[in-house]
Amino acid sequence: MHSIVRNLTKSAKQNGSPILAVSAGSGQIAQYAVEAGADLLLALNAGLYRSLGHGSLASLLAYGNANDQTEELLRRHILPNAGGLPVVAGVMASDPGIELDHRLAHLKRLGVHGVTNWPTVGFIDGKIRDAFEEDGYGLSTEIELLSRARQQGMATFAFVLNVEDLRRFAAAGVDAYIINAGLTPQQFALGDRRDMLQDSLIHINRMVAALDSSAGRPLCLSYGGPFTDVEDFGTLFRQAKVDGIAGGSVFERLPVQAITSNFVRRCKALRIGNPDLSGAGRPEILGQSAAFLDMVTTIERVAPFDANVVIEGETGVGKELAASLIHELSPRSAQPFITLNCGAIPSGLLESELFGHERGSFTGADRRRIGKFELANRGTLLLDEIADLSPAAQVALLRVLQQREVVRVGADKPIPLNVRVIAATNRSLADLVREGKFRSDLYYRLSTVTLSIPPLRERLDDLPVLVGAFLQKTAAELGIPALSVDEHFEEEMARHSWPGNIRELLQVISRAAILEDGPILRGLHFHPDSGPRPYISGNAQARRVSVEDIHRAIERAGGNKSVAAAALKISRKTLYAKLDAHP
Repeated sequence: MHSIVRNLTKSAKQNGSPILAVSAGSGQIAQYAVEAGADLLLALNAGLYRSLGHGSLASLLAYGNANDQTEELLRRHILPNAGGLPVVAGVMASDPGIELDHRLAHLKRLGVHGVTNWPTVGFIDGKIRDAFEEDGYGLSTEIELLSRARQQGMATFAFVLNVEDLRRFAAAGVDAYIINAGLTPQQFALGDRRDMLQDSLIHINRMVAALDSSAGRPLCLSYGGPFTDVEDFGTLFRQAKVDGIAGGSVFERLPVQAITSNFVRRCKALRIGNPDLSGAGRPEILGQSAAFLDMVTTIERVAPFDANVVIEGETGVGKELAASLIHELSPRSAQPFITLNCGAIPSGLLESELFGHERGSFTGADRRRIGKFELANRGTLLLDEIADLSPAAQVALLRVLQQREVVRVGADKPIPLNVRVIAATNRSLADLVREGKFRSDLYYRLSTVTLSIPPLRERLDDLPVLVGAFLQKTAAELGIPALSVDEHFEEEMARHSWPGNIRELLQVISRAAILEDGPILRGLHFHPDSGPRPYISGNAQARRVSVEDIHRAIERAGGNKSVAAAALKISRKTLYAKLDAHP
């Protein structure tokens, strides 16, 4: 393995942060990426076209000589602004006007550290690809390019689009891989965003699995695809075993400096590696209170089993994050994690969203659409806001859970399924069942295990840990020195009831960091409210708590009954009354 790739791999493992390789189309992008903390610069002629307002695919067309365009980009933009970062250049190996060894030696003299096969014939398929291969301008020329580069001591990055081509590069022993995750859309059609993300994740995981089956574990970066913001890349690093990202279109947006700098810093604040509950890269999953530890224990216990789960909690407590952790800690972690907000889909379209439809099955169905259940096959489906399902949708969902198959709207053939369902709600499903607003048979199908996420006001002991993590996260994202809060701000936050929960806390910290001067935040724009508000009625919660629950909570709290009562979301009076009634 080349020393550059070895150093990048070592750094990623030690720091737990992703590798960022920026394909810059201008000197400004290169400069801002270096200043913000990028790890690698790519010189691909695609950047030249993006800087002119076109997409990367224009670089594959005959608008000029790709190698000449790349060299111009290197000389004028990339190398003068590299700031000591390694530079990897694209080489079109099938260019009849170059001799590979001379070309590689020339790039080394310019100061290039490595090469990748760009533009690649992998973008071409069908009869045209067959003709390229027959005439000797196919993938074999790109494999030869990287083999010659290794012999000259250069780092080699194989740009790959499918498993077959990847395996051919693996046999040649390249240093690292750049997996193409698809096109980056300028905009998403309504409802397509999450589906496209999951399709790309499935493709990336399939490619990574092929790498894992080969000897060793090479460096692996993801390129392109529908990942357009930092949250998307957080999902990528949680659900796919990649070491970082390579790309340009996500950086080259206006305003150039602000977008590039902010994007690089925020991505570097993410974490890669196997999922756990340590909170690394996920400050929302941090705590030390009894209520938090009880939640962690439940997640760790339920994750390995294929039981359906209901997650209950107020808005902003992190229900979707808890669901994703259950998925990532489960045997299904390499399979899709699909989400659907039941409250955001009109009742007339929900069946199509869940089960899919055939082209022409109803007005507006201009193409076949795969439903969420089918997309989640072998993986996990999160149904958020499950309490908002209409009675008809509840019946349809119950039928799928019972029969474990779906029929697309407008089709006749059933499709067998193997899906784990996690349902999330900010209302108690048990209460809704008693009120006749939710089917009891569906409730029992969904709620093999119910996970209650406590609101922030019931885990105020976690505030110092959460605040510290959010301060670190905010400082990294804003590119400012380390932050802290003064004692008065801490006291004010401890008095607040936090109706917006964890989401509100992050907003408070971020706003203070932006609006205040100096590294010590004083909370000048924060005004605590009058006190806590109950999430559900005390009587409803007390009915759900058994004496056995109380004894377990007391044991986890080290004998402290006040802490146990807080963890169970009941008053001390209720706790003592139940213990007295069942000594």
